[in-house]
Amino acid sequence: MSKHLFLASKRAVVTYAPDPETGLLKAWLAPGGTGNVVAEQAGYLDVSWIVSADTDDDHLASEQNPDGIVTELPSGREITVHPLRHNRETFRVVQDFLTAELMWAGNNYGWDKWTTPTFGEETRAAWRAFDEFTEDYARELLARSADVTDPVYLVHDYQLVCVPARIRAQRPDAPILHFVHIPWPSADYWRILPKPMRTGIVEGMLASDVIGFFADRWSRNFLACVEDLFPDAVVDRAASTVTWRGRVCQVRTQVLGYSPETLHRRKSTLPEGIEEWAGEHRLVVHSGRTDPIKNGWRAVRAFVKAVNENPSLRGTRMLVRMNPNRLYVEANSDYVRRVEEEAAAANAELGADTVRTHCDNEVNHSFGCFERADLLVFNSTVDGQNLSVFEAPLVNRRDADVIMSEMLGAAEVLSEVCRSVNPFDVSEQAEAIAAALLATPEERAASALKRREAAEPWTLERWVDTQLASLRSIDSGQR
Repeated sequence: MSKHLFLASKRAVVTYAPDPETGLLKAWLAPGGTGNVVAEQAGYLDVSWIVSADTDDDHLASEQNPDGIVTELPSGREITVHPLRHNRETFRVVQDFLTAELMWAGNNYGWDKWTTPTFGEETRAAWRAFDEFTEDYARELLARSADVTDPVYLVHDYQLVCVPARIRAQRPDAPILHFVHIPWPSADYWRILPKPMRTGIVEGMLASDVIGFFADRWSRNFLACVEDLFPDAVVDRAASTVTWRGRVCQVRTQVLGYSPETLHRRKSTLPEGIEEWAGEHRLVVHSGRTDPIKNGWRAVRAFVKAVNENPSLRGTRMLVRMNPNRLYVEANSDYVRRVEEEAAAANAELGADTVRTHCDNEVNHSFGCFERADLLVFNSTVDGQNLSVFEAPLVNRRDADVIMSEMLGAAEVLSEVCRSVNPFDVSEQAEAIAAALLATPEERAASALKRREAAEPWTLERWVDTQLASLRSIDSGQR
């Protein structure tokens, strides 16, 4: 085990709930998302991982396992998880409002600026709670590394943006990497946030030696925000560095695609009834979380337009596969309703049961759908990366074409081997759907091969090694 590495993120790969058969607490793996990515990093590095306990059962499991909880990942790697038990009210405010709604919307362009957002005392109170939440993580990381002379801190995702500054205050010479798994907006959009938040978040991050993003677009946007908010900072866009208060922070694009071990060990299955329903029909699959950025309703509308304009596509079926995520957020529950309404409208127009929706958190169902699809659609309005765009072509068995939004982080790597579309342009998406489904078998096979070749290099192991290499490259005199 790497004794000097300390890894933290908010979201865990497991949550605890009673087993329906035994009544005993059982760990349930959650599919996709930051939790799984950082969990695989912990397994590859063989380090412990600090996360937030979420439910009451998570708190109980943490209390019953003070030395950490050992969990086996889909890749077969074992990790030790240390759930932090925050004050329940503090965690509720941070989880349900500050990060899940306010910060998520701010980073993902979720406000129209005409009617949303409006900040008031609720936001100020949540920001104070975030301070307590941040202190919990800093205290835990510092306590676990107190006896280590050369600790290295790997701090992941937007919920922990202010942790680096707390660590830096106590361990001024320690290497710190902070990786943001979601998009970073333009400087003008970032200014929507209240002043204490927009400056406090960036200040907290600049205490890192390296700040990582999945795409150059997000790195450039972050540098623009620093330049906009901190006139005393020296931003070198060519070198992608920020010099501020006597320190140099590197801003780096570090691409992640997939975990080879996870794909190798997958047990793909289709959701119940899907195999019989799809039959010999061509199948279009849209896949993503229950989050408005995933844009499933526009994908359905584009599918209807493509079929109506191309009679030879009649009989093609479409599945909108959703992973339930934070449905307590109104925007997310509204998204599910909108997708289901669009599917119902499509069936009224194209024929009953042409479009189906399916919603569960079974990762093997996602892989099963990726394998069966004749066309895959990932048309998010914005997305930090979207690992499914890498995974799906590597497991698909039918030379499925891929339609991808130009606003995915993954587009910077895969746009030349996918059909890149404007996620807001239904007509362009309909044209891409038709072109993909009407391509010859030879054309489909050739493009599928190119996608696999483009996706294969971007392994989790390469991503983790890139993070560590970026810290090793820093001259100690810069800290």
